Amino acid sequence: MVPAAYVGGTTLFLAAGDRLSKILASPGVAADGLPGRRVCLDDGGGAVPSTSEGGGDASRRRCIVVFGGTGGTGLALVPMALERGFHVRAFVRSRNKFTYELGDLAFHPQLEVVEGDLADLEAVEEAVVGADAVISVAGAKPETAPGPMAAAVPAMVAGCRKHGVRRLIIQACALCSVPGERWGWFTSGRLTRAVVRWQLGSNVIDDNERVIQYLHREVLDLDWTVTRPTFLEDGESKGPVAPNLDPCAPGAVSHADVVTWTLAQVESDTYVGKMPRLCYPPVTHPI
Repeated sequence: MVPAAYVGGTTLFLAAGDRLSKILASPGVAADGLPGRRVCLDDGGGAVPSTSEGGGDASRRRCIVVFGGTGGTGLALVPMALERGFHVRAFVRSRNKFTYELGDLAFHPQLEVVEGDLADLEAVEEAVVGADAVISVAGAKPETAPGPMAAAVPAMVAGCRKHGVRRLIIQACALCSVPGERWGWFTSGRLTRAVVRWQLGSNVIDDNERVIQYLHREVLDLDWTVTRPTFLEDGESKGPVAPNLDPCAPGAVSHADVVTWTLAQVESDTYVGKMPRLCYPPVTHPI
């Protein structure tokens, strides 16, 4: 009788605590933006104007630097950026792998390939010279390797400051938390996060969170955005993603749809200083 009462009391306590934890859950600084920054009225979700079709300065194609060009998102990002009229500088670990994955597109006249390692911080810093925007979709390979981004992103920031580049977009993951964010005890996101970190031994979450804390604490002079897409998959577009502050939930988004939203941020201030999760609508807490 005593053990049954103990189990029942413990269950009620955990249920009440979980309910309270979800009521008190908070998105933290994910939607704050940077102090004193102007926010555009557009929703940040539209297509990026192509400079080859009359948008912007027709005398010079806008240049974006892409770190992580051989990953799933990078291999979707580079072709779309070229299609939309950008000059693309891809910083990749292996030129041969990048060429193999892109095929004939690897020889596009507006594509510049820089072979290097994220651990070479001087090379990372210098790769952004002449850029209009820097986009990082890089991460550790394998995921159990020591995360490179906590060191590489400060080098990107240093390069942006040195060469006058203001726009910086960093892709993290939905399982990352931001300063001040509180999750419910037994949400699917928290349970998945525990499995990824401890059972699978991934360093990606911790690495990304160090990047997020660094940007929030020390980088107030650049127009940065951190994206936190839910689980990514290959395949055709399923429609626009919705930036939101919902807790991380199961479900995958296509690389193509995340890339469409990411490229739109090159020309938009709507999400400067913000860290939205990206998933398909409907969402409960849009930003």
